[in-house]
Amino acid sequence: MKNIASNEVAGRYVKALYELSLEEKKKAKIKEDIVKINLLINKNKELKEIIHSPLITSKKHQEILLSISKALKLDKITENFLFLLAFNKRLNLLNKISKIYDESASDQKDIVKIDVILPNKISKKDILEINNKLKPGIRKKTKINFIQDKKIISGFIIKLGSTMIDFSMKSKLEKIVNSLR
Repeated sequence: MKNIASNEVAGRYVKALYELSLEEKKKAKIKEDIVKINLLINKNKELKEIIHSPLITSKKHQEILLSISKALKLDKITENFLFLLAFNKRLNLLNKISKIYDESASDQKDIVKIDVILPNKISKKDILEINNKLKPGIRKKTKINFIQDKKIISGFIIKLGSTMIDFSMKSKLEKIVNSLR
């Protein structure tokens, strides 16, 4: 459940950044900056620990990010976005933000990514049937990913952009448990 919530939070940050990048006509530059900063953090173990450490103040994170921004020659929009993440203690979402931002860029190419999360692998016949049922309602090209998640007892979850439709038994059981508390 925590993973889904962090995806939603990251999605909101990406939406704001993406809209700003379109407005300022800097979509490619911002995407390049996000990739640069993400690569640097993933390659440098010490930096990764510093960025993800809850013990370091947001002010110190901002100082570190400022020096990184100057070294990588990041756009001012990217720099301010990173400062916002640091201020809100959300730098740990940078990896997800990078991935979601990349997906947002592909949305502009009229490709809609749909994730269908199921408890078991399904047959090719079932995949075709699901494809045929989902595609008519969407006017863009679709890319449907079928993801297996053993935590789902039965049912399924469909993710379309930031919209999630959860028909899994796991979520129904969680609702029952929460209502009993």
